[in-house]
Amino acid sequence: RTRSTIEKAHHTPITRMAKLGEGDERWIVNERGDGANVNNWHWQEKDAFEWARDRFNHLLVLTVAEGGEHEVFLRTTGVTTLKGEAYVNRRKGKIIAGYEMELKMAYTGEIREGGAADGAVLATVTGNVHFPYIADENVGEEPEAKVLAAGEGAHDDKVKELMRKVGLPLLFKGVAKFEEELAAGGPGGEGDAPVSESGKPADGPGGSGAKEGGNTKNSEKDEVKRGSDGGKASRTDKTAPLSRKAHTIKMTERFFCRPQDICDALLDGGRVMHFSRSPADVKPAPGPFTMFDGNIHGETLEYVPGVRIVQNWRFRNWAEGHFSKVTITFREPEPGNCFVDLVQDNVPETDGFGNESVMDTTETGWKEQIFNRIRQVFGYGA
Repeated sequence: RTRSTIEKAHHTPITRMAKLGEGDERWIVNERGDGANVNNWHWQEKDAFEWARDRFNHLLVLTVAEGGEHEVFLRTTGVTTLKGEAYVNRRKGKIIAGYEMELKMAYTGEIREGGAADGAVLATVTGNVHFPYIADENVGEEPEAKVLAAGEGAHDDKVKELMRKVGLPLLFKGVAKFEEELAAGGPGGEGDAPVSESGKPADGPGGSGAKEGGNTKNSEKDEVKRGSDGGKASRTDKTAPLSRKAHTIKMTERFFCRPQDICDALLDGGRVMHFSRSPADVKPAPGPFTMFDGNIHGETLEYVPGVRIVQNWRFRNWAEGHFSKVTITFREPEPGNCFVDLVQDNVPETDGFGNESVMDTTETGWKEQIFNRIRQVFGYGA
């Protein structure tokens, strides 16, 4: 049959596929030179722990007073203990916030003579408010709080009672505000602390500035505000703390072939170019290599055919000189049933432009651009 006959039979003109480097520029997606993560489309992780400390120091500030025979003045003086983690993840424009923290906020109280603000100070006491468990799973609820006095005298009890009755409700409002801000994005960009109409940060529950310090004595006397069963057990489904600067990727892939087939697909230059559809310079031996037109490059350190591949490995847009270490091992419980175990250590938290999407990009690349393409092109699907 002639070409024209075939075209008429299918009612569709026959066109040839574009060669590498050809094609309509309107449909070619190129890497941005500035490395920008437009509209927060790619996965980003942000450590919000120090931001949380700063926000607690701002939002949990209060000054209250109670009259009577002797005036009682109470104020918080700053965060003394903050443990745990807080983070913000962004993907496809969505914000996912998480936190599990233990917080202690110091306070100071003064008893003044004659029930007047300018009366002589009869006594000064200290203590702190202990929040054992502030976590995203309890968002919208008042957290458990313990008022801990440094001493055991009558003045300590009087100030502590004022904190329980007046201070804690204000502190709960500050915690709720923190949860609202973190859910909106927390540190950086969208989700920064809201501002008032004057352009200044909104005040905390007490309306006055925080001060540092406020260490308390070891002999603390406590009273539980809510519940007597202590802090709840930590959740186990959280991501790793995001303060780490290097990460590890682990995955296992299954193929219906022999281990040597996967070794050839990963280390034979012709096969790599076949499944990647891009230039590559790879050899089944120790030495330098490049894949995906140089976007991935490094050095093969060890190659035991059908058993193990070890490489220094990096993306081109990572910080200059930073390499991860890839170790690929092969298992074959029965002939033709191959399991590939990959461990990639020292994956950086950010690329050379500061974008925190490296983990997502790297893991997705292995699964979609390498292993799945090998299955599709060579018929090793599982």
